[in-house]
Amino acid sequence: MTDSAETVDDDRLKKALSDLGTNDVARASMMRLLRTLEASSETPSGFRERVRWPLVEALIGRSETHRIRLRNGLLFDLGLDSRIEKAALLSAEEHPDHLWEPQTTRLLIALSAGASQVVVGGAYIGDQVLPIALQLRDESPEGVVHAFEPMAISHGRLLHNISINSLRNVHVHRRGLWDVDDVPLLLEGEPALTGAVASENSLAPADSAVLSITIDSYVRQENLNRVGLIMLDTEGGEERALRGASRLLSLPFPSAPNLVFEVHRDHVDWTHGLESTAVVTMLMKHGYRVFAVRDFHSNVAMHGQPIEVIPIDRVYLDGPPHGFNLLATKDHGLVERLGLKIVSDVSPKYLLDKDPALHHPVGGWIDHR
Repeated sequence: MTDSAETVDDDRLKKALSDLGTNDVARASMMRLLRTLEASSETPSGFRERVRWPLVEALIGRSETHRIRLRNGLLFDLGLDSRIEKAALLSAEEHPDHLWEPQTTRLLIALSAGASQVVVGGAYIGDQVLPIALQLRDESPEGVVHAFEPMAISHGRLLHNISINSLRNVHVHRRGLWDVDDVPLLLEGEPALTGAVASENSLAPADSAVLSITIDSYVRQENLNRVGLIMLDTEGGEERALRGASRLLSLPFPSAPNLVFEVHRDHVDWTHGLESTAVVTMLMKHGYRVFAVRDFHSNVAMHGQPIEVIPIDRVYLDGPPHGFNLLATKDHGLVERLGLKIVSDVSPKYLLDKDPALHHPVGGWIDHR
């Protein structure tokens, strides 16, 4: 067969799968079949990348999105735009309990219990916002998530996912959290990896920049009562956003918020240890105790597995540039109250194919389904 004939056959196959995928029931059946075939294959990871993912891409093609339902009932319409959506679409479970970062999702839900106000920067399509909002919906009075997503496409899809779940306790803003108010921020990077830089042009057009706002200014403008949690995933803008929350961070326990935020080697110089970085030093001066959260950057079932955290001065950091989440709190009883497991001298990155002593849960895997 000639190359041109192979191309024609490939195009016909993709079109056939795309046509089939326009039927929601047929697409769901095919997705279920592919999940089953992967589980029974000799090399599931290879099958996932070489067979399952190309077929999933073709099936979703014309439909643009595929709806999944989490164990807690939350619905997400997922596209093909980012690693977060890819991971969820390729989940080993039809109804996973998270989209992305299983242990971080569990931790955020636990930290949200009892909070009246939660601030999320880098909300993306709601992968963490919606589970938090669901937790807060059952509080009395109902808690509120204040979600900031500057990227237009992600902002629209966040609103869509909130709507299909009839969540009324999420306030969405297309602004960037920063350490100065009303600075035009230019957005850089692909979906789910979008960062911001301050524009030198104060008159930058609205379609290429968003205005900044500090957390302290937002809290003051909205007259919010106690903010219980701040979660940030802004691809390098986390330190600036936290500096813009200095009034909140200076509050004593129990008024000061708990913090969960990402650090990445591309944006944070941890050559001399995480405890010596500017952002951690700032938080420690405010009286925070800081831990690294061990997690997958993917969709992996962690049922029954304790949430492992590493003291900030006992984190294994070697390896290629990578990122992970930090937990900061002034609540000295939080670790015990939430049942977190303190471990030391291991990597915050769970990696199935790497050294188990560094990249697997301490004590091995547990599954209490």
